[in-house]
Amino acid sequence: MAQAFSVEVPIRFSNCDPAGIVYFPEFFDLINSLVEDWFTVGMDTSYADLMMRQHIGTPTIDIQCEFIKPCRYGERLTLELAVTKLGRTSFHLAETGSVAGELRWRTRHALCFLSTETYRPVPIPEGLRGKMARFM
Repeated sequence: MAQAFSVEVPIRFSNCDPAGIVYFPEFFDLINSLVEDWFTVGMDTSYADLMMRQHIGTPTIDIQCEFIKPCRYGERLTLELAVTKLGRTSFHLAETGSVAGELRWRTRHALCFLSTETYRPVPIPEGLRGKMARFM
């Protein structure tokens, strides 16, 4: 059965502009952290090992983000991720951020597996495809 991966994070002062509202580029850092947590926690696959020992990265190739309502300093943001497509070397995600059940932003996000030695796409690593599919 498919499931979404979810984490809750505090909105910190360092995420915000002087008005106490999350500065929009900060969401991209939160999204990247969500993807890294999904690999490490959700799929029990060391993202650090993937990058540093296997020399495989997962760069973003396309991202579309819709900001629905501001997030403010002190709120707790629930981040969710679901896989919407698995290709040979790429995968697509839907990500959302909500506060107390209220949707604040959503993204459509495409990434690929890439050799950090050759900078060429590589197939989704053996054993990882099944783990990723659980989140479709």
